[in-house]
Amino acid sequence: MDWMKTYHEDHKSVLILLAKFTGNVMDLKAGLSTPNTFVEFREFADIINNVIIPHFKNEETNVYREVSKTGPAGADFVAKMLREHEELYTLFDTYVTAVEAQDSAAIIEISSRLDHILRHHIMKEEDHLPSFLK
Repeated sequence: MDWMKTYHEDHKSVLILLAKFTGNVMDLKAGLSTPNTFVEFREFADIINNVIIPHFKNEETNVYREVSKTGPAGADFVAKMLREHEELYTLFDTYVTAVEAQDSAAIIEISSRLDHILRHHIMKEEDHLPSFLK
């Protein structure tokens, strides 16, 4: 499956970006942000729209369909992952809106939930997808 060739690299890249994102949020909370901080928040919003969401769509239309066909355990795994996608889509929309408005409070409010859910979502895929797609 072609997607399997790049999903590890996609996940690693997002985890690196999440570390940078978390650092920027910490600066924002501490009052240490600079104009460049919002440039980086905007860059992360662009990555969400141009990389992460297309990655999710690819999973939904290709990989998750294959996993669902593997049996009840695969279908249950996919159902959970799709619920997380929906929650993340909502968080992404809220984050992008906050960045566009340069709403520091909203960015801080959403940041830990976005980081936590996305990070754990990636770890679940890394831990479980390969076993369904042997």
